[in-house]
Amino acid sequence: MSFHLFISRISFEYDGAVEPLFDELSLSFPGGFTGVVGANGCGKSTLLKLLTGLLTPDRGTVSASGPAVFCMQEVFEPPDGAADLFTATDGYAFRLCENLKLTPEMLARWQTLSLGERKKLQIATALFQQPDILCIDEPTNHLDASGRELLLRELAAFRGIGVIVSHDRELLDALCSQCLFLEHGKATLRPGGVTAGIAAQESEIDQLLTQQQTLKRELKRTKAELQRRREKEQKSRNADCKRKLDRHDHDGKGRIDAARVSGRDRTAGDLAKLQRKAAERAGTELAELGKVKKAQYGLKIPYGCYSSRNALLELPAGVLPLGERRILTFPELVIGNRDRIALTGDNGGGKSTLLRRLLPELKLDPTEYLYMPQELDSSMTATIYSTLRELGRDDFSKVMNVVASLGSRPERVLDSTSCSPGEWRKLFFGLGVLRQVKLIVLDEPTNHLDLPSIRCLEAALAECAGALLLISHDRMFLEKTCSIHWHIADGMLKKGFFAR
Repeated sequence: MSFHLFISRISFEYDGAVEPLFDELSLSFPGGFTGVVGANGCGKSTLLKLLTGLLTPDRGTVSASGPAVFCMQEVFEPPDGAADLFTATDGYAFRLCENLKLTPEMLARWQTLSLGERKKLQIATALFQQPDILCIDEPTNHLDASGRELLLRELAAFRGIGVIVSHDRELLDALCSQCLFLEHGKATLRPGGVTAGIAAQESEIDQLLTQQQTLKRELKRTKAELQRRREKEQKSRNADCKRKLDRHDHDGKGRIDAARVSGRDRTAGDLAKLQRKAAERAGTELAELGKVKKAQYGLKIPYGCYSSRNALLELPAGVLPLGERRILTFPELVIGNRDRIALTGDNGGGKSTLLRRLLPELKLDPTEYLYMPQELDSSMTATIYSTLRELGRDDFSKVMNVVASLGSRPERVLDSTSCSPGEWRKLFFGLGVLRQVKLIVLDEPTNHLDLPSIRCLEAALAECAGALLLISHDRMFLEKTCSIHWHIADGMLKKGFFAR
């Protein structure tokens, strides 16, 4: 069966945006999967919506061979068609449910499902429809390690055209035959996974930097030569013409020699014009090249501090109900004022439930800690926006500095009415670090963030003052930020340490 998906000279701009997301963009997507990467707010999710018909371009066309399905980042409601997945009698539906560990009762207990379980059900429902085009926004958000492996296996078996937005390097490397890099309205396709694409991108940046330095040197040399020629030309104009000089006038001989070199024969003027054109050309090339430099993120969190209390939490050993006759048994839990704790476990194991149990037990005022949940709902984003508007100039600048350090352009975040989930998280984090917080609590902090932002946040948390409590399925992220390890498995929490 033949599949096709391409866009032709599409342009798209959100109302109130400072600039269009896409302008005259043309792309063709081959069979298999294409990864889409780029900074938060660069248009990744918008592109998927355009490809699947959820948005219509202002200009240009989108052409697809057949039905298209879009799996959005957030999964708030049961996906349409999920009931059909569980009632179908064909082998494919059965295999999907078995391989992804999905059961019919998940629909009845939707409100108690973990976000990872919801994500698996969403993607399984999309695969069951067997569309020609499958677009997935952050497929591994909230998924544990085993869930990622199971999902990768099912996606690899998909035979249509897939387009995936993700920050999961392992997924993109394993699944994608090419990656699309989006940056400020520009789109560049590179073969292979994201690791190969980033390497190619960095090589291109190095070449551009070298080219830029060469142009700067050439422009400086050309301008100097131009000035020298202009001075010589001016001397020539001020000199007497050869014809008017008396050859017996020894005092005028030097002027004759000068005239022969620089001349009223237009030599100096012609050379000056050539140098002037060379300077203009070098200046134009340099302007077109633009200011090219490698992205350097340097987020610092100087606002955190250590509590005078030795223990921020002391919770006796106990049992936590998880619903449906499931429980989580935990030992005595203590959070010291300098502890850096990673909380891990399978989807549905009770990590977020335990976190909500711990927060009221903290020996801290709510203003003394920062808690960021897995997802920010509409009421929370509205609060973020109103809080920003009330900030003084200095505090506002600090928040915008955090946003910029995490790789997003403040002017786009401020002027656009369509902040991405990643941009909202950056704003939330920026507002949080304004306070002298003594504890930072983050539930899946890398979700929705682009790769450079993740690396920046990783480095910042590793250096900030105060205590940390992080839930994440990104083991590399946790190993670089935490030393204490709380792990949930088979209904029990066990304590240990990360090897550093």
